[in-house]
Amino acid sequence: MTLSEILARSVADPPEFTEKAVYYAKRAIIDTFAAMIVGTTGQTLKLILPDYQKGGNCSLLGSGVKLSPRDAAFLNGISGHDYELDDTGISGQGHPSVVVLPAVLAQAEEQDADGLTLIKAFLIAQEVENRIGRIIAWECHEKGWHTSGLEGALGASAGVSYLLGLDSKKVQNAIGIAASFVSGLRENFGIMTKCVHIGKTNEDGLRAAYLAKAGIDSSPTALEGKEGYIFEYAGLRDDTGKFTAIVENFGKDWDICEVGFDIKRYPSCSSTHRPMDSITELIDENSIKPEDIERIDVSMGLPAMRDLVTPDPKNAQEAKFSVGFLTGLYLHGIPLTPFSFTEENIFRPEIQNIIKRTFMHINEEYNDVPDDQGLGPADVRIVLKDGREFFRKRVFAVGMMADPMSDEDLRKKFMTYAGIVLGTERAAALYDALSDLENQPSVRRITEMARP
Repeated sequence: MTLSEILARSVADPPEFTEKAVYYAKRAIIDTFAAMIVGTTGQTLKLILPDYQKGGNCSLLGSGVKLSPRDAAFLNGISGHDYELDDTGISGQGHPSVVVLPAVLAQAEEQDADGLTLIKAFLIAQEVENRIGRIIAWECHEKGWHTSGLEGALGASAGVSYLLGLDSKKVQNAIGIAASFVSGLRENFGIMTKCVHIGKTNEDGLRAAYLAKAGIDSSPTALEGKEGYIFEYAGLRDDTGKFTAIVENFGKDWDICEVGFDIKRYPSCSSTHRPMDSITELIDENSIKPEDIERIDVSMGLPAMRDLVTPDPKNAQEAKFSVGFLTGLYLHGIPLTPFSFTEENIFRPEIQNIIKRTFMHINEEYNDVPDDQGLGPADVRIVLKDGREFFRKRVFAVGMMADPMSDEDLRKKFMTYAGIVLGTERAAALYDALSDLENQPSVRRITEMARP
């Protein structure tokens, strides 16, 4: 069987949805809902929303706007990634939830599925995306592709296909169609277009499932063929059967339960998180003040450094990729929220002082690390003007399975960001409903709660 046929069989007849997988799926959905809701305040969505035709059954979360399924998938994808609040994962080296949830949510709302069905579709979508990610992510990351833009449409097509009740042949066609849609350039990191990648991958995945339902076919070897997705994007051939083994393991241990899944503390690129965890801990433990600092040295492997494209940012989009900017905010008591990422803050002399004292280095020892470490550890050394030095190494960021965010901290994050748009009372009610999502009879009732 081909890779898409194996995946399609697992989508049409999925393995057991374990209690553990359902629990972690709910956490990811809660977190992504918060990102999508607060993302409606972002500049990217505000610029493009007037061009979209209103009307339909599907919600733009955090607003009263109703849209078609495709438009809802696209716009919720953009809002969910605009502030870089959404989770990350090692398997795909990208953002596993926001690249599929807007698509499956739109379809679940369109047909008013129940909450458990939404969870199952979400798990299926993530599993397809991440199994593919285990094959292509490292090579695509190195080549300059935005892996989220390459993998998400395949997962979204599978999740929507499950909701549509497609048979395995049509699911295989949907995955193959989605493989022809994908794109996303890392050159657009630090630019509004990065979050548009996420909207596109959701819209494309949903569209692919609709096309397959209508009878459009695709090559059964669209993934691994001579001129297929895996070779053209990652330059890989399967000479040993490794790819088959990866996809055949679908759901035997759901990817979302693996160590590499990460709920973010900061509204910034995930490669800032390991160094920022160390920096904030060292500052707090040693009562370090801005005026004490001579320099901050951050060492990471090349894969992680490749993400941090704008260490000396000039605008809010670029600031998401700057350890120096984040450190400057923290040292001066400015909250690490998206609303602090402003040009006014970037160019404050005291913030610029910290940016200029923060130096990024490549540590070649971290260029090739075990798969469960993702883009590798981060070393931080803070040197004070009085000669004292403080060092810390972080292998895992806070929020990863090895150092998880508690349910209470996840609730605080949700209330912080969803509450900005919905108000405290409505945000709390929505959080409670999502925490019990498997028992909710109507997705439409959930999305109705996600409007101001």
